[in-house]
Amino acid sequence: MEMVAQTINLLNGHDVDAAKVPCGEIQSHVLLGLNPGLINASGYSWTADYVTVTGDLCADLLSNIASEQRAKVVYEYLYRQIDDKKVRETIDFLLNREEAHNQMFRDAFNKVQNSGSNLDFGTTKAAKMYFSMSDPGPNAFATGDTKPVSFE
Repeated sequence: MEMVAQTINLLNGHDVDAAKVPCGEIQSHVLLGLNPGLINASGYSWTADYVTVTGDLCADLLSNIASEQRAKVVYEYLYRQIDDKKVRETIDFLLNREEAHNQMFRDAFNKVQNSGSNLDFGTTKAAKMYFSMSDPGPNAFATGDTKPVSFE
């Protein structure tokens, strides 16, 4: 967040030294200096409500992987829309960090994937079956040609 805030300040022509900023909304400078305000798009302060934990390591790691992936998507969209070389370098750095975090969470998940909610809690064999009807063909339903596929 600090890198993004500093980049925005530089692009807006602000010196990153708070003492040298000649103008701007005084309340923001008094409260935040040149730091980003930890608020959402509606102006509400960041709270722990934004953190979701289940108490299940597998579920939480998968949630973290998904969050890192969403952040990567946002950075990739920004990267494609910006021509400034230095801003692209900043975004590229952040993209690489997100990928590193994503990989760490994936490695951790791979180590614990046979625990917690990923354990087989007595689910039946039928619960692990699915029917592939993506491309059933013209007579598949008439002939009963939809074969079950098992994950085991």
